[in-house]
Amino acid sequence: SQGFEVEDSSLTQAVSTLRKMLKDSTKSPEFVKTVPKRGYQFIATVERSAPLSSNDQPVAAEIVENDVEPILTFATPAATEETITETVESEPVAKVQETNVEAEPARAPAATPAKSTNKWLTFWLLLIAFIMPILVLTFTNPAESEFKTLAEVDGVKVQSPVNHPDLSSWLPAIEKCVLRYNTNHTGMLKPTEVIATRGQT
Repeated sequence: SQGFEVEDSSLTQAVSTLRKMLKDSTKSPEFVKTVPKRGYQFIATVERSAPLSSNDQPVAAEIVENDVEPILTFATPAATEETITETVESEPVAKVQETNVEAEPARAPAATPAKSTNKWLTFWLLLIAFIMPILVLTFTNPAESEFKTLAEVDGVKVQSPVNHPDLSSWLPAIEKCVLRYNTNHTGMLKPTEVIATRGQT
């Protein structure tokens, strides 16, 4: 059967979540007590409830032949272990008939679905962050400007936007600029077209 390896941080997170759900204080706990260098102890009184359904997998807790107030100890597993071990320490109170009691499945593995949910949430957020710029560029592509050719100087087209004012009076100055530029920039550096626009006066 496939087991799960539980790291210290997962167990700590699960116990923290359990404490929050139970509103249990770490300084004066009623349910879960921290045992230094050992793990955690479940210190609340446990009572047997209705039998578990066939789908549930009970955790068997060994109990001495006395009525007990069980203390469940969640041992911090070593790296090679693939299961969460539960040991039960008991304090005698009165006689009891049963030698085994089925306890509710441990809540420590509850951290796994939360981690899985966080991983999916992170995945979807990153995917959306990646796709959004592509969608914006695709659907908001600015309309390309249309140009009219004013002249051709030394093999270079001099163009102006169609919606721009007429630049005919500036053509001699533009031609001089293009010729001067071409004398200093030949071969691969020579432009193929020049776009002239009218500045603010």
